[in-house]
Amino acid sequence: MSYAMRRVIIFTHNFAAMRDFYRDMFALDVVEEDDGWADLAAGGCNIAIHAAGKGVEIGPDFEGPHKIVFHADDVAAAREDLISRGARMGPVKVFGDLHLCDGDDPDGNRFQLSNRP
Repeated sequence: MSYAMRRVIIFTHNFAAMRDFYRDMFALDVVEEDDGWADLAAGGCNIAIHAAGKGVEIGPDFEGPHKIVFHADDVAAAREDLISRGARMGPVKVFGDLHLCDGDDPDGNRFQLSNRP
C-alpha cells in the first residue's frame, strides 16, 4: 500500500480570516468550500481550513492545531495495514462517500487517512 500526503488541515476559531489569508496572501485557489471548510490548492499538497466549534479547544490533545492527511482509496484497508505495523488508529468515520480515520504518531500528533480526492 502507498500513501501520498494530500492536505494539511489547520483548525481555527477564525475561519473567514484564515481562509482569506491563505487564499489571498499566497494566491491559492479554493477548490472546495462548505460550511466551515475550505480546501485550497497549494501545489502537491492542499491546505484545508477547518472551523473549530465554539468551546472546542485547539491543541495537541484536541483538534489540531493542524492535522496531516494521507490519501487512501480504501480507508478501512489502509487503517488495518497501519495497525498491523504498530500504528495507533481510531475508528473509521463515514460521512456519505467520505471515509476518515485518525491516528496518532509517537508524540501524539494526529494524522488522518481520507478518501477525499
